[in-house]
Amino acid sequence: MLKNRKFIAIAVILIIASSFLVYHSFTISRNNTYEITAIFDPVNKTITAVQKTFYVNKSDVTFGELFFHIYPNAFSSEKTAPFLPDEFYKAYPEGFAPGWIQIKSVRISGKNVPFKVEGKDNTILKLSLLRPLKSGKSIPIYISYVIKLPPSVGRFGYGRYTYNITNWYPIACVYDDKGWHKDPYYILGDPFYSDVANYRVLLRAPAGYVVASTGDIKSISIDGDIKSWSIVAENVRDFAMIISNKFKVVSEKVDGITVKSYYFSQDDFGRRALKYARDALKFFSEYIGPYPYKQYSVVQADFYVGGMEYPNLVMIDGDLYTRSNIFDMEYVIAHETAHQWWYGIVGNDEVNEAWLDEGLTEYSTILYLERYYGKSIADNVFSKAIERPFEEFIASAKNTCTLRSLPQFERWEDYINLTYNKGAVMYSRLRKLVGDNIFNQILREYYSEYRYKNATTQDLIDVATKVYGKDLGGFFQEWLY
Repeated sequence: MLKNRKFIAIAVILIIASSFLVYHSFTISRNNTYEITAIFDPVNKTITAVQKTFYVNKSDVTFGELFFHIYPNAFSSEKTAPFLPDEFYKAYPEGFAPGWIQIKSVRISGKNVPFKVEGKDNTILKLSLLRPLKSGKSIPIYISYVIKLPPSVGRFGYGRYTYNITNWYPIACVYDDKGWHKDPYYILGDPFYSDVANYRVLLRAPAGYVVASTGDIKSISIDGDIKSWSIVAENVRDFAMIISNKFKVVSEKVDGITVKSYYFSQDDFGRRALKYARDALKFFSEYIGPYPYKQYSVVQADFYVGGMEYPNLVMIDGDLYTRSNIFDMEYVIAHETAHQWWYGIVGNDEVNEAWLDEGLTEYSTILYLERYYGKSIADNVFSKAIERPFEEFIASAKNTCTLRSLPQFERWEDYINLTYNKGAVMYSRLRKLVGDNIFNQILREYYSEYRYKNATTQDLIDVATKVYGKDLGGFFQEWLY
């Protein structure tokens, strides 16, 4: 009872003192910057936060409106929750209850800004600016909000062991040559598209909790029964946290990078996860290009889907931390680690070009197996887990076009075969066509050219053609359409 009252008091102070945000600010850069002060209340399953966003207009047009994704609202009803009907019992093992985000206020220069929550699942926050924001200019936006976590063991919510706080805060919609991307939280795939940004987060929670997060934890302090974390992240596409009072942590250094394993199962499996994450990070850094951050965390979570990537952090289904699932555990960790390059460092529109990161990530996982287990074993896994299922799928599929948006996929089977499997098979064929050395050069050049940027399918084709010295447009055309 005392703890609840204390958290409520802190939350009220936080909302009132919205200008007294994180310890200090970034120098204004070309990246958007998010400064978030948040209170996590595990009793009431809430997060109360104040967020200061330095938004930079990087377009060549003037904005009268700005848009943010507010993904927690997708969990506000059974109708909008991003799960197929036959998966609901997995996503909500204790039964459905809503999660949401309530926007309390939006202020710019001390003045209230008109805002509206819109979209078919209420996951878009529309701000009507008091003054137009010209190209190249930036503006500080203060948003206060309260989040309710649902009892969901998907990306966002909580289970028996962990609180999965991902896709949780208002994040700016991408504006590119196609305009604003205001996509809802689709059921199939990873319905996200974001620019790199900088983050400073001050989190408060009960003292018994441990936090795995994006970025670098700069300091931890305890005041009575309240624990505070100061976290900094730069040039990342999102900010995620997994919180638990049951975590054990092991870590080691790899080429100056701290690799951590957060887990709640037996020590043997937590250490195995650390080894797999370490090996994957080392291989991809050598084969593709350097991992440019100071830490990487692999986190065992209440998460039924298998694995999910976020910058500097991946969440892994806790059920994989068993003797019978060791190979699956390693494969998923390697796959999600590859996503640190394909999605994290080199970004793309995961809604409209999902194959671009998933296909390359899946084939990169095969390269990982080849590096540590030899080509024979890697080829065997590729044949049985990727190539053969894909060939069986296309034998009866009516539409095998890979370049389609997420709402155009009807089933997980379609999505997996046409983004993961077909993409991986295509890269296998490309490697045979151009040779091992050129193939490696293509990936390294793609990484170098589009590091911290968002790439498109055409960008990848252009890089491959440039490195190979011959037009590869026809090759990609055959595989993607």
